[in-house]
Parts: sequence; structure tokens; C-alpha cells
Amino acid sequence: MERQRANITEPVETFWTPSLVSLTTTETLDARNLNSTIMHSFGIATTRAIQNFFGLDNIQNVRLGLDYGITDRWSVGIGRSSRFNVVDIRTKYALIQQTTDHSKPLSIALKGDLGIVTQENRQPLKDDISTLASAIVSKKFNQTLSLQLSPMYGYYSSVTANKENHLFSVGVGSRINLTERYTLIAEYYPVIGNRNSNTNNAFSLGLNIQTGGHVFQLFFTSTRWHLEQYVIANNRDQFWAGDFRFGFNVNRIFGL
Repeated sequence: MERQRANITEPVETFWTPSLVSLTTTETLDARNLNSTIMHSFGIATTRAIQNFFGLDNIQNVRLGLDYGITDRWSVGIGRSSRFNVVDIRTKYALIQQTTDHSKPLSIALKGDLGIVTQENRQPLKDDISTLASAIVSKKFNQTLSLQLSPMYGYYSSVTANKENHLFSVGVGSRINLTERYTLIAEYYPVIGNRNSNTNNAFSLGLNIQTGGHVFQLFFTSTRWHLEQYVIANNRDQFWAGDFRFGFNVNRIFGL
């Protein structure tokens, strides 16, 4: 009898990392894997460029984070950002994962994030809380191109005048493979409906570099923030007007 080759169905790797620049992807961690992340943004590169060494002398925000895969579909994480000393607790669950046999053509994940300002500000704790909920839909079209849409809702428990408690956006993300080690990434956050005064839609453009267990992400971005609810609430700069800054992320996965 002639042997039949088994058809192995596996999830598609749509993106290399759980986040692009700050936009969460549908990519999940394997069970019992730990992803440590360093996210770093500097000052505006075009403001007194020589004196400020293209913004590198002006550290704007650093986030240190850990994410752990409870199962192959569900992860939890915690991080701390230096700006406002925001501690964030987050979780992500993959509802559907795109497969290599095309039986599932899309990946869909749900993400929730709780942010707490821990910087001393003489406010009660309930006024220092922000939350974000998003549904993330992505598709890897071929070996070169992956795209993602992320409808999201951000809520702030307490705001000052001219600011909104409720914010909506549809994040757009993409990845273009250049080689096995290099990919171009981009993300865009158009705010839908009411927005905070003097804010603009955030845009980032970057390069992923795969080096074994590490993925380095080098990027230019208009926002100093690393949490999505803060990106849609507080971004005041315009990328295409020259208000961009350099930043980098470092991702390292450990198998436990």
C-alpha cells in the first residue's frame, strides 16, 4: 500500500513579536514561554538636532515588561513605564489562528490592558486608572506581506478640561519581509470620533532584526508612549511634519 503523506496544519507566524512598535499584534507566546521587553523612545530628532544629538540626549519614556504564555493561545503580562510611572497589567487571547492549510484564513485575538499611574500626584487611586480593550484581526497574505486592523477603546477614569474619558481608534499595522532576518514594520493610530485637544494620529515606521532568540526593533515614531491607550490620548506630534523621534524595542524569549 502506498504511504500517504500527512498534512500538518500549523498556525501561521504573521508577525515576529507580540507588538509592532506599540501596537499589539495577534502573535502569541507558546505555553511556558516568557518574553522580556525593553521599549525605549527619545526626543524629537529634528529639534535642535545637533545640540540634542538628534534627540538621543533626551530620553522620553522607557517601558520594561514581561509577558508569559499560560497556554499557546493565552498570555498575561506586566510592565512599567518611566513616564508617570505607569504600571500596566495586560492579557491577550487568540480566538482564531491563521493556519498553513488555509482552513482558517485570519487570526483574531482579544486584548485587555489596565494602566495605573503610580507617580505621586495627590489623587485617589481610582483617578489614576486607564483601561484599553481591543479586537485584533490580522492576515499573512504571502511570504512578504502581513496586515492587521485593531479596533480599540480606551477609557480614563478621571480627566481634566478639554480631555475625553472615552477614546476610539482603529490601529493599522503592517509587516513587509525583506530577508529571513529583516522586515519593515509600520503602524498608524487614527482616532475615531472625539479626541483630546491638540492631539494627532500617531505613526511609526521601523525595522525588525532577527538574531536568534532576540528581535531588535529600530524605529522612527511620532509618539513617546508605549501603551495604546496613551498613544491615542496624548500624541501631540506629527510624523510627516518632521516631529519624529528615534526609538528601539528589544524582545527576548525564554523557554521555562
